[in-house]
Amino acid sequence: MQDIRLANKGVHERVVSCFKGLKPGRVLDIPCGPGALSRSLKELGFDVSACDIHPEHMLIDDIDAIFCDMNRELPYETGSFDYVACVEGIEHTENPYNAIREIARVLKPRGRLVLTTPNYLNIEHRLRFLITGSLTKPVTMERFEKFFGKDTSGMHNSPLTYPILKFILETNNLRILSVDREKFKKNQRFLMPIVLLIKAYTLFWGAEERAKYLIDEANSDIIINGGNNLIIACQKL
Repeated sequence: MQDIRLANKGVHERVVSCFKGLKPGRVLDIPCGPGALSRSLKELGFDVSACDIHPEHMLIDDIDAIFCDMNRELPYETGSFDYVACVEGIEHTENPYNAIREIARVLKPRGRLVLTTPNYLNIEHRLRFLITGSLTKPVTMERFEKFFGKDTSGMHNSPLTYPILKFILETNNLRILSVDREKFKKNQRFLMPIVLLIKAYTLFWGAEERAKYLIDEANSDIIINGGNNLIIACQKL
């Protein structure tokens, strides 16, 4: 079977594991890309709907993808889905607030969202930001024209850190159930002294200050020692 996964190794497997054991129902795969996750969810018995800003990229013969733009209203009725999977998509939107709001709209009450996005708060990213001032690689006009073909949907337009993403989710009645990583990055081990220094420094912050900046969550091992991606499972209230 052709491997058409676009996400980093481990992301697809973590997302699929979130769906194993759940009662099969209607699930929206957005953005679906070439259809690797759609195929896996269908094999688990879910009724899969797939959409993407480039539906022509779908490679699974028995799954039809339709056009959707996560920056706009999604082409589905309110409360249409039991589940939504949004894998490595939210950071590509120009309006992540709208994307999450629309995902919440099409979810049924008590429905679940599994969302993945780059982990911009692991220690490697934090140091890179300290040095470069950028959460993600800046795109020059030359690269925008030649590599992306002047299509912003392929870019990381909205590099969301965990506290901001949590705010967007919760303001749309999506309660976080779990946060996971796709792997532990072994090459970050030499940065452990800096991690310990950060944790020691914030240890002396007052409870109010720690809560204000979500220190206990942002500096949890899953995030600060995390891999390249976060896997967040939510439930609509």
